[in-house]
Amino acid sequence: MTATPAARDRFADLLRTTALGAVILGHWTMAAVRPDDDEVLRVGNVLSDAPWLWPATWVLVLIPLFFFVGGFSNATSLERARARGRTARAWVRSRVVGLLRPVAPFVLVVLAVVGAALALGAPRTLTLTVAVVVLMPMWFVAVYTVLAVLTPTMLRLDERYGVRVPVAMALGAIAVDAVRIATDVPLTGYANYVLVWGLAQQLGFAYRDGRLLRLPRRTVAVWFVLALAAMAAAAASPLWAESMVGTAGQRSPMNPPSTLAMLHVLVQVSGVLLLRPAVVPHLDGPRAAPVLDRAAALSMRAFLWHLPVVVVLTGAWVAAGLPLPEPGSGTWWWTRPPYLAALAAALWLVLAAGDRFRRSRAGRRAAEPQALAADAG
Repeated sequence: MTATPAARDRFADLLRTTALGAVILGHWTMAAVRPDDDEVLRVGNVLSDAPWLWPATWVLVLIPLFFFVGGFSNATSLERARARGRTARAWVRSRVVGLLRPVAPFVLVVLAVVGAALALGAPRTLTLTVAVVVLMPMWFVAVYTVLAVLTPTMLRLDERYGVRVPVAMALGAIAVDAVRIATDVPLTGYANYVLVWGLAQQLGFAYRDGRLLRLPRRTVAVWFVLALAAMAAAAASPLWAESMVGTAGQRSPMNPPSTLAMLHVLVQVSGVLLLRPAVVPHLDGPRAAPVLDRAAALSMRAFLWHLPVVVVLTGAWVAAGLPLPEPGSGTWWWTRPPYLAALAAALWLVLAAGDRFRRSRAGRRAAEPQALAADAG
């Protein structure tokens, strides 16, 4: 790959933070909790009550950018590891451990809380539904981990075949989706978790070594227009839903990823490339840089804990005997701003507590060698 400066790419940080932030905001906004006829709480999606919101999902579902920046990050990390003399196998091992290290405690805590809730007599169906909802976003981490394992191989293919690799992946994704539609068996489309999100990663490789940045702006604009037109045509057909978020009774364009999701990758990557020249000059300033660096450092932990915060606050609301507004109603919408503010404040407290715990543990570890030296003396 072409060498690039070692300076931090804060535009990539901005994209990662924005993508994860959009996931958090989307989950918080779309969560529709209501009692059924038996007064048992059910968790749904507000898009089922307000399907007219589907255009917002084209802009606010930023999953393609998460994997695009993942390609940039994986390529950068592997390149630096090789420069230090590490093998690709050693890099994969450390990368996987690094990705799973913050996830494992989170999953264990969720499972422990669910087990305790069931043991104390909590409603089984609701408790298990909440557990699935809380843990479902872990598919991001699972796919990202698989793509990290594949990074050395995919980088070699990229170096040898260049643009032919993402083209082949795009065509492969369309073929897999065609089989999925023809058979109406979602399992047949699961290869697209690698092909579609791997396509985003390949484009991240091309961003890392500067190939995408060297494209003429007019070329990127044509790319964006053609991809957007193709996405609009696909959404207008009866084969896929317009919304990028699946709802009851519709074939999800994301689970497994569809042709629509693949076109979404092409639209969003070209779109951010067009925005980049206007944004980058403002990211390294003395005010913006520290804020962005802090947000980037917190984004993954915020992603992990944003749904447990919803569960706790909703549980407290119900326990207090307060009524839940009907999802999609006028009351539901005007209560969203204070609701989102309360969730953001609660999440901030969780992250701050985690920071204090880490600082305390780091302080104890630093003090241990000093204590041992004093004892030895």
